[in-house]
Amino acid sequence: EPVSAPVQPPLMVADRDLPATTVDECIAVHGQRDAVTCTYGDPTADRRIVLTGGSHSEHWLPALDLLGREHHVRVDTFVKVGCPLSDPQTPLTEDSVTVDCDTWSKNVLAALEADPPDYVFTTSTRPKEPGDGPGDYTPGWYVALWETLASYDIPVLAIRDTPWMVDDGVGYRAADCLARSGDVVACGVARADALDDVDPAREAAAHLPTVSLLDLSDVVCRTDRCLAVEGNILVYRDRDHLTTAYVRTLAPELGRQLSVVTGWW
Repeated sequence: EPVSAPVQPPLMVADRDLPATTVDECIAVHGQRDAVTCTYGDPTADRRIVLTGGSHSEHWLPALDLLGREHHVRVDTFVKVGCPLSDPQTPLTEDSVTVDCDTWSKNVLAALEADPPDYVFTTSTRPKEPGDGPGDYTPGWYVALWETLASYDIPVLAIRDTPWMVDDGVGYRAADCLARSGDVVACGVARADALDDVDPAREAAAHLPTVSLLDLSDVVCRTDRCLAVEGNILVYRDRDHLTTAYVRTLAPELGRQLSVVTGWW
C-alpha cells in the first residue's frame, strides 16, 4: 500500500545507494583483471558462499551480507563491472573485445578451483536483446560456466535477474520518472515486458543437478507490474540496479529460498 513517509533513499541521491563492494572499491573496474576479492557476512564462518559476476550479481550483496551475519555464513565476492563470470573457450588475445572480462574470469575460476566454496552465487538470466521480443533468457555461456563449476564440484545458486527499466527499447531511471510524475505504478515496468512467464533458467539448467535456481520475481513484482517504489522504499537506484535499501528488505525471502536449497537454517 502507498505510504505517506518520504521515499528512501531520496531520489536525488538514489544513485549513491550502492553495495559495499563498490563503496569499498572491491569491484574490479575496466582494465582491472585481477581476481579482486573481499569478505562480508560472517568472516569466521566455516560455511562459505562466493558472490560472483557483474553488477547484477553485486546488487544482491546487501541481502547476502545480512543473511551471512545472521546465519553464520562467510560471503566472499569476486565482482567486476560489466562482466558476468564466464569460462572463455577461445585463446585470450589482446585484440579480443572481451579480453578484459575473459582474463578476469580465468583468474576467478582459478581461485574458485583452488579454494572451492560451498556455493557460487550468480545470475541465471538477462533481458532479451532488443528485437528478440519481451522477456528474459539464459545465455548458453551462463550454462557453460555452470558446467565448468560442476566439474570443480562447486554447486551454483543461480538467481534470476530483476527487471530492467525499459520503455519501448529505451532505458530510463525510475528516480527521474518519479521526480517528474510521482507515479510509482507508471514509473515501474510491465512484468510481461521484463520477464517470461516461466524462469528460462529452469530449462537451461535442467541437466545440471548442481544448479539450484532462485527467483524473487514474485516479491520484486506484483502480478502484472513491477513498481518503482514499494512501501516507501525506492526499488531501483538507476535503470536496472536495485537500491541497497530495497535489497535489504528482500533478505527474508532470499533467506527462505536459500534455506530450502542449503538446509543451513
